Amino acid sequence: MTNTTNVLTQDIQNKLYPYQIDKINRQVKDYVHLNKKAKSFSFDVCPKCGAIHPSFGKGGYTKAGKPMIKCLECGRRFVYDYGQLTYYSHQSQDKWDDFIIETQKGESVKKTAASIHVHETTAFRMRHKYLHSLEQLELPIQTEKSDRIR
Repeated sequence: MTNTTNVLTQDIQNKLYPYQIDKINRQVKDYVHLNKKAKSFSFDVCPKCGAIHPSFGKGGYTKAGKPMIKCLECGRRFVYDYGQLTYYSHQSQDKWDDFIIETQKGESVKKTAASIHVHETTAFRMRHKYLHSLEQLELPIQTEKSDRIR
């Protein structure tokens, strides 16, 4: 985890509770990770128009501060995590990682919510999003008829 000793003075750290320092550590780590990803994105296909090896440019930022990418072929914008679990999520990647571990352990939604410091409803929705993504990996929707006779 990124250490905030360079960011926070000792005086400020003495005034904060440990959970607040941990939260600042997570946020700093998330911002560093976000900046690294924003500088090194690569897509072989535009997720909006399907153009192969399109040219991309900067497309501004979302309200949450995520950088957007603009396809220069179709002019549409998207976020670098389009199609991933963190897409359209206010939770950090660290929270998603902890959430997945808790879910794989078989913990209840209530216990998982408490361990990652989110509301139970948020944990419930995160669990559905995670399980739905697993379902799509295991059993993708078949769009064409199978040649196999049943």
